[in-house]
Amino acid sequence: MDEMVSVTYVSADDVEMLVLVLPRDLTADTAVVERLRDVVRDAVTDIVTDIVSAAATGPGGGLLPRIRAYIDDNLGDPGLSPETVAAAHHISTRYLYKLFARQGISVARWIRQRRLERCRMDLSNPSLGGRAVGEVGAHWGFADSSYFSRVFRETYGCSPRAYRHGRVAS
Repeated sequence: MDEMVSVTYVSADDVEMLVLVLPRDLTADTAVVERLRDVVRDAVTDIVTDIVSAAATGPGGGLLPRIRAYIDDNLGDPGLSPETVAAAHHISTRYLYKLFARQGISVARWIRQRRLERCRMDLSNPSLGGRAVGEVGAHWGFADSSYFSRVFRETYGCSPRAYRHGRVAS
């Protein structure tokens, strides 16, 4: 064989692929080519899994705990989104979603859950009873009060106002 096997990684926003260039005499044997493809795919999958795992749980507390802390610290910012979180941590949005997917949740859902938890806590705090329900939602990043009321009801089974007054559905 005069030619060498070469592997090229190509990445774009929506496409990631490995290009495997084989010698001509090897490409005729499809069983060998398919086996080689499977071996390369499995090896790359293992490498990527190891990288994601190391980033999520590596030294210094790991990336995922730092991201979660950043989200908690910025819940009141209505502009907080997966894109802004990814940018703040110098990672792609796709990679951010992969980190959270390993936890069984999307980053957008995590942000919404944390915001709703903070709103629920504020609504049950008697010292904040003078604050309007819409203000509570806005304080934790829900710019649209009707959206806040709808997702609160879906999550907790009652409106934010009913929750505040102890009329929680059972």
